[in-house]
Amino acid sequence: MKRIPNLPRPVPEITVGATVTGSDVIDCRIVCADTPESSTDRDLRADLATDGVWEVRVPQDVRALTDLTELSEEPRLADDGWRAAGAVLIRRIGTLVDGHPVRAKRHTVQIRVPENATVQNLRNLAQGIVLGGRHLVVTRKDPAADVRSVHVDIGGIADDSVVQRAEESVYRGRVLGAATVLARDINAVPAPSATSVWWRRKAKAVLGDVAGTRVKTHGRGWLQRKGFGGILATATAGAGVNDPEGEDEVGFVEMFWDPAAAEGDLTNDRPEVLLVGGAPVPAVIRALAELKGPQKVVGLVPVHGYRLPAWVPGRARPVVEHVNGTTTQLPGAAGAVEQAEVCRRLALADAVAYGVQRYRPRRVVVVGSVSTASKTALGELTGAVTGDAQALRRVTLRGARVGERWWPLPTPGYLEKNVSARDADVAAAPEGPGALTAAMYLRRFADGVPCAVLDTTGPSWSDAVRGDIDRGSTGFAARTLVEWFRK
Repeated sequence: MKRIPNLPRPVPEITVGATVTGSDVIDCRIVCADTPESSTDRDLRADLATDGVWEVRVPQDVRALTDLTELSEEPRLADDGWRAAGAVLIRRIGTLVDGHPVRAKRHTVQIRVPENATVQNLRNLAQGIVLGGRHLVVTRKDPAADVRSVHVDIGGIADDSVVQRAEESVYRGRVLGAATVLARDINAVPAPSATSVWWRRKAKAVLGDVAGTRVKTHGRGWLQRKGFGGILATATAGAGVNDPEGEDEVGFVEMFWDPAAAEGDLTNDRPEVLLVGGAPVPAVIRALAELKGPQKVVGLVPVHGYRLPAWVPGRARPVVEHVNGTTTQLPGAAGAVEQAEVCRRLALADAVAYGVQRYRPRRVVVVGSVSTASKTALGELTGAVTGDAQALRRVTLRGARVGERWWPLPTPGYLEKNVSARDADVAAAPEGPGALTAAMYLRRFADGVPCAVLDTTGPSWSDAVRGDIDRGSTGFAARTLVEWFRK
C-alpha cells in the first residue's frame, strides 16, 4: 500500500559557528565569482574542487526581484544567488548521502561562507538549504536518504556584526524555508487522498505541538447547519447539499495563531488578519508561531469538491446561496479546468464571508489558484496580487525580500458590472479580464473589509528545476505571507 509521509516532514537542522571536523563531515563552500550576464539560477551547480571540497559559485552582482523600487534604495530586495546556491548544494549532496553504503549514517554537511558574507546572504542560504530537500513522494518504498544536519562555518567572516546576528538570521531563514516546504508537501498530496478527513487530521498534526495555536475542524453536517452553500455545491456535483455522499469530500478547518495566548488559552481579541486559502495557510500559521509574530491571525481552509451541479440547456443557470446570504450564479457549460476554478472560488467565497462575520478581522487575505488568466499574463514565476495600495506594496516588496516575485494588478471600478449577475448577486465566472474579475468576485464577500487576493496559479507548480525551485508543487506565497505578518 502506498504511504503518504507524516506532515510536517523534518527539515535539516542547521547550526552556526566555527569549523567542525570529523569523519562524518562533508566539506562544502560558497564562492563569490563573476558570472556571465546570461547566466540564470539553472546554471548554478555544485562541483567537486581539486582539494576535495564541494563548491558552488554565486554571482558577485545581484538581480532585482521587483520593479517597484531601485536596488540602490532597498538592497534587500535583490536576488543574491545564495538561496539557489543552498538548494543546489543540498540536492547534490543528497544524492551522495542516498548512495552511501550505510544509508543510516548521519552526515554533517559543513558549508564555509566567504569573509564578505552578509546577514541577508546567511538567511537566504538557510532558506535554500531547506528548499533543496527532497519533495514528498507517495510510495511503498522507503524514502530516499536525505541531508539531516548542516553546519554553516562562519569562522572566516570579517564583519563582527554579521557574526553576532548569524544564528538569528539562519534560524529565520530555516523557518521561512520550512513554511514553503510544508505548503508544497500539502499541495503534493494527490487530490483523492486529500479528503476532508485527511485535512482535519493533518491540520491538528501540523499545529498540535506549537504554543499559541489552535485548530477547529468541521464536517459536512456543520457546513449544512451554517449554510455554506458554496462549498456544498461542489460536493459530488451538488449532492452534498442534502445527501450524505459528500461526507469525505467537503469540510472546513479553522486555525489560529494568537501571540497573547502563547502561555495560555486563546483570547477574544479581534484578529489583525483573516487568511483564507489552502496549503499555505497551515504553513504560515505554524511559521508565525515559531517566529513569535506579534499579530493575531486566523486561518481558514475550505475543503471542497471539483464538480459543479449540472446545467440543463434551455433552463436558467444554477444559483447557490452562500453562508452570508449572497447568491452566486454558476456558469452554464464548463470544461474540467473551468469547473475546478469555479469550485475553488465558491469555497473561498464562503470562507471569506464566514470569517468576516465571525471574527471581524482588520484585513482579509485570500491566497491560492484563483484564475488561469493570471498564469497566461505573468507566466510561471510571478504571482498576481490585487488589493489596496498598502497591500500591493507590502506583498510585492516583502515577497521580493524572500525571493518570491509578485506583480500588482488594478481592479478598476468599471469592471464591477461584470462581476454582478443577471439572476443572482454575483457571477462565479465573470466576463472580462479573468485575473481581475475573479479577485473582484472574492472581494464582494469581504463586506468592506480591506481584501487582498494573492493569485498563485502560475508559480504554484513548476515543470523544471530552477535554482531553489524544484519540479512539482512549489509552496509559493508561504514565505511572502510569513514575511508580511511577522512584523
